[in-house]
Amino acid sequence: MEGNTEAIVRLAWARVLGLPDDALTEPGVGLITRASDELIMFVRLWQHEVLVAPTGVLDHVRAGGSAALVDGSQLLALSRRWGGRLLGSTTLAFRDEYVGLKELDSVTVTDDPVAVLDLEKACPPDDVAEVGLAEMSRALVTLNELDQPTAGAGYAEWEQIIAHLGVLTPPPFRRRGFGLVSAALATNEALDLGLVPQWRSRIENTASRRTAARLGFVEVGSQTTVLLAAAPA
Repeated sequence: MEGNTEAIVRLAWARVLGLPDDALTEPGVGLITRASDELIMFVRLWQHEVLVAPTGVLDHVRAGGSAALVDGSQLLALSRRWGGRLLGSTTLAFRDEYVGLKELDSVTVTDDPVAVLDLEKACPPDDVAEVGLAEMSRALVTLNELDQPTAGAGYAEWEQIIAHLGVLTPPPFRRRGFGLVSAALATNEALDLGLVPQWRSRIENTASRRTAARLGFVEVGSQTTVLLAAAPA
């Protein structure tokens, strides 16, 4: 990954986390914190660690000494008094080069919103909700010879510099390479627009992480998020 790409990722995530633009560029700063009454979020990005949380949680973690102890179960335990709900722990991976697959030269692809909706109808509701393909800035769907959707991929623009990718594949077409091809199409299009593609996978989702690795995405961080039902007193 080029140095300029790394700088773009650091800038985007500093803005997402509500930090100064240069917050993730200074070496050896220790745990970076920001107070928030809405959520608890712990992000690792290269050597930096950021905790966004209510003031009471920040004080507790600082007293504990090591941000390395912060994980999903610990964050959830810290949030119980506010009705915390764990969204999960994910890896963060990026790529700054085009994906070369021979299938890209022959695949049939469409950006028709009707095809996107047809694809979502063919997938489990939980998968549809998690990916949110129809709401993304851009969505592409691959079709077979019967014009059936075989997979779809798209991206949401973050801070106008990151393309946050999502991939959706109907159960009958999984493990056949369709999701890989769709993701490659979305990755290459994002690069055409000068965006840095980002792949986020649940830590336990080995299939998603394997697909990202096959596409050449490099894991450089993680994110754990807990939503709070009530503001701290």
